[in-house]
Amino acid sequence: MVHFLDMGSPKSRILAFIFFCACAFPPEASTPENALRLFWGALSRGETSKAWDMLSSETQIFLAQKTTLASENALGLIPNHPAAIVFMPQFAPPVLEKVELLEADEQTARLRVVASQKGTLLTMKKEAGQWKLALNNGVSDE
Repeated sequence: MVHFLDMGSPKSRILAFIFFCACAFPPEASTPENALRLFWGALSRGETSKAWDMLSSETQIFLAQKTTLASENALGLIPNHPAAIVFMPQFAPPVLEKVELLEADEQTARLRVVASQKGTLLTMKKEAGQWKLALNNGVSDE
């Protein structure tokens, strides 16, 4: 039998530890890029409430107003639940290929995101020490 990792060697132990850490812990949202990756991952797994929590408060208010209006105009046929409407179960995000930080300061960051071979510019805002996606502050195609 061939062993790919000889756990007796220090190099193999270090590689195994790095692999374990990478698999066990999701990336921290300490950078705008990682926060966007976590948001994308939540969408991919259908975790709508987690994705909703990763939107900026301004974006949540904006989308809640739009979904309330849609629900009222549909005479209650559309439930007034913003996260469920915005991230419908049928919604599948495109494949995330690249996230690039274009500019940032302490509170705002602009990212270039490539998903399914299409480039988009997004804004992230820091709220209470966490980076959040600010969809109402600028989403534009390249």
